[in-house]
Amino acid sequence: MKVAVIIDTWFPAVGGGQINTLEIAKNLAKKGVEIDIITRNNGSHKEKKIKNLQIFKLGSKSNAADNIARLFFLIKAFLFIKKRKYEIIHLQAFLPGLLAISIKYFLKIPTVFTVHGTRMFEKTPKKTSGYFLEKFILTGIKYDSQISVTKAFMKFKNVNKKVHYIPNGIDIQKFNRVKTKKAKYPKILWVGRFDPVKRVDDLVIAMKIVNSKVPQARLTLVGYGQEEQKMKDLVKKLNVTNVEFAGKKEGIDLIKEYKSSHVFVLPSASEGQPLSILEAKAAQLPVIASNVGGIPELLEKRKDFFVPVKMPKLLANTIVKTLKYNNHNRLGILFKNYDWLTVSNKTLNVYKKLI
Repeated sequence: MKVAVIIDTWFPAVGGGQINTLEIAKNLAKKGVEIDIITRNNGSHKEKKIKNLQIFKLGSKSNAADNIARLFFLIKAFLFIKKRKYEIIHLQAFLPGLLAISIKYFLKIPTVFTVHGTRMFEKTPKKTSGYFLEKFILTGIKYDSQISVTKAFMKFKNVNKKVHYIPNGIDIQKFNRVKTKKAKYPKILWVGRFDPVKRVDDLVIAMKIVNSKVPQARLTLVGYGQEEQKMKDLVKKLNVTNVEFAGKKEGIDLIKEYKSSHVFVLPSASEGQPLSILEAKAAQLPVIASNVGGIPELLEKRKDFFVPVKMPKLLANTIVKTLKYNNHNRLGILFKNYDWLTVSNKTLNVYKKLI
């Protein structure tokens, strides 16, 4: 079986979608499936060579948010797959979904489309042209098969009647192997990309209140993105002293950040199924998060906390309450359902049904 996986952005524009794509591709390659990941050139990232897996970065280097580069990438991707013999084209949300129309009529190759996060999960999304384009791609184009990483997507009206729920995965054993001590101070952790939808500003504002009640508490922000400097300016403006910008972390270094923390916070306005919450649960951390998208599927009502979006005061009070609760034995979700091998096998079964 030969599969082309088309994804718009790649590392270093790191996120759950890229990690999901790469890990599934690795597992399928080990099973003998030939996988070509076709993506935009967003910069250098070292990937180990794996038998049956190739990564093609098309075009010159472009910024992850460059919409013109995105459109040119779609043309280049179509011409690329047109010259090769693929049995399945797997499109990753969301812009590459537009290729399904031309693939159906000109190439006659089965298409699979995966939904990750979407602005449709927001409580009150801005009805911009971008929003309606995204909604059309996710629910208005007919694919041969559709996958969603979250059950929350199933509630939307969709021309695709059969949507397969296949969650993100995690290597729980990797977390179990890493040993590190808890921070000597109350450590609050956030991991992600600095993007308006992540509402990191609410967390910064909340820390101003948290420090008035728990002076020793510190917030560690792990990640990078378009709003990083804006958040640094906000920290300076509010004179919030106990905030650390840790930059990009991967592998063991990232696991140590989780396992040395006392609480994980994700106040996003929209999420699919956050890989960061799976990682926090693997580190046995209590989680405070907004009740949007696929987040509720991952949290335990008696051990974790929901906070409405854009309510930093309530967020601060919940952080303080959670720090005082101080129970770190939080391993509750069934990780066998989120194992990368399980997730990959489910994806392979989707492919087999189309050939």
